[in-house]
Formats: sequence, C-alpha cells, structure tokens
Amino acid sequence: MNKRLFAWFACLGLLLSCGGCRLADPEEGEAQAAEQDRLIGVFATEEYLDLFDFDAYVSDNADKLVEGGEAVLSPQDSEAYGGRVWAAQKNNGDWVFDGLDGMGYYAYRYKNEAESGIASHLDEGLTGNGMRVNSTDEGESVKMEATIYHVPGGRVRYYFNPVYQTPDGAVYLTAGTGIYIEGAAEGESSTHTLSGSVTTTGPDGETSTTSLSAAVEIEIMNAPGEIVLLQMDKNSHVLDRESYDPDQVPESLTPEPGCAYLVVETHKTGPDGDMVTRELVNAGAESLSTFHARADGVCLKQDTALLWPEEAEP
Repeated sequence: MNKRLFAWFACLGLLLSCGGCRLADPEEGEAQAAEQDRLIGVFATEEYLDLFDFDAYVSDNADKLVEGGEAVLSPQDSEAYGGRVWAAQKNNGDWVFDGLDGMGYYAYRYKNEAESGIASHLDEGLTGNGMRVNSTDEGESVKMEATIYHVPGGRVRYYFNPVYQTPDGAVYLTAGTGIYIEGAAEGESSTHTLSGSVTTTGPDGETSTTSLSAAVEIEIMNAPGEIVLLQMDKNSHVLDRESYDPDQVPESLTPEPGCAYLVVETHKTGPDGDMVTRELVNAGAESLSTFHARADGVCLKQDTALLWPEEAEP
C-alpha cells in the first residue's frame, strides 16, 4: 500500500480566510515560546486546537488589510494572538489539562520544601520510549521520545501541541502543527519533533542554556485479536500454553519450573489478512509486553511482571 504523508501548519485557516495575508512559517518542527517560558513537552490531539484570536489580529491590522497590503504573521504575533490552554495542578503536584481530549508527555520542574527536580507526565495512549537528562557546566538538555501505536484504516491524524512552563511554575499549551498517515500498513511510521531552548545570563555574565527535544512517532499496528503465551523448556518443548483476549493478559505471571524462555504470540487481523508476530522472552526477564486496541484505534501497551521460580536461571 502507498502511504501519503501530509503536514498542516497551525494557521492554515487564517491563510485561507484572509487573501491579503501572508503567514511567515516558523522553521519546521521548531516550537515558539514566550521569553523565559520553557518548552517541556507535547500534547497530542486528533483535532486542531483553534486558539488563534482572529478578530483581535484583524482589528489590529485593519489598516493593512483594507489597503490591500500584506499582514505578516510573525512569531511575536503567534504569541500575542495565539491563545493558551492552562493546565491544572493536582494535589500530587502533577499538571493535567482537564477537559482537553488528547495525550500528553512532558517533563515539568517542581520545587517544594524538601526538594526540587524534574518530574514526567505520560498519558495513556502514548508509549514512552525514555527520557534522558544531560547536565553540564554549559546547561541542561532533555530528550524525550514516545510512540502512538494506531490501527490502520482511513486517516490517522494527530496535532502536536507544544507544552510550556513559565518561570513561576505554571504549565500551558499552544496550538501546534499536525501530520496524518493514510493507507499505511503495519510497521509504517512517521515522527514529529518539537524542540526549544532558553538561554539565561547569570550575575557574573556566564550563560546557561536549557533545551528540550520531544519526538513522537506514529506507528501503524494491526489490532491484536488473541495473545498466546508459550512457556518452553531448554529443549524447546512446550511446558504450558495459555490464550488470552488482548485486554485480559494478567498483570503478573509465574513461569513453570524448568521454563527456559517464553514466546509471546500476537494474533492480528489487518487489511491484508491475518498475521502472527512472535517475541522471545528469556528466563530472568523482569516482564513481557503485549498490546490491546482501544475503541478509538489507539493500541495500549501492557507490561506483565514475571515472577520466576528460584531455580530459573537468567
């Protein structure tokens, strides 16, 4: 199957609505932030967040538009008219966008009487692939990666809205750009990356740069229909075979004595027919992973803890 990949820019609606306007596009994938506000991650939505205050922008640029001139939308205009959605802080210190349909992955800073540091937020539907923090004398960099696994069929579309944190700790998001994948088969993917940095100057004149890169991959996965767990001995004989509905795989499992490895079979049905994928899990592994599909087509990852008998050798 052929895959077609398209990208929208956040202000496309404005461009189409105002023939006399020309929008200056920011560099692809580069997030725009207010002074000193730090990019801390991304919030993915299936619908475009129309936060731009078009009426205010037209009012402030009415003279140019009436005369037939060009009203160039700059990054400063995006900040002034773009609008924000503010997150609410929970009792545990976490920040969430209540009432906003989407999935967030961000690393916010916290400070209390006991300690300060960086905490991460990861919503269901985003499979985190790790967060790495690198601190040096020149500053600090954070790299975040996550994947949205989605079943094929029709158009798979997401907008990636940058999430910021102000110097006083508040968290908000602004409207971002989006991509969609159409007509893709299992395993095909596309990645969208947001990046931003803030440089500060200390009393002694030394500068420090804090940067963050957040990459979200959309990967197509046929919907799992059955999960089969096979326990094998050292001679590759089957000790035990259990079949589960994808959303009924147990949270923990104790392998049989003498189990040398497990085979995770995932039976799937896709546009091209039935298929089976297999993963080998060696003795001593802490867990195994399976997936099940939600009603909206997002495939959720589930980890099953493996409680090995004492005689099992890694």
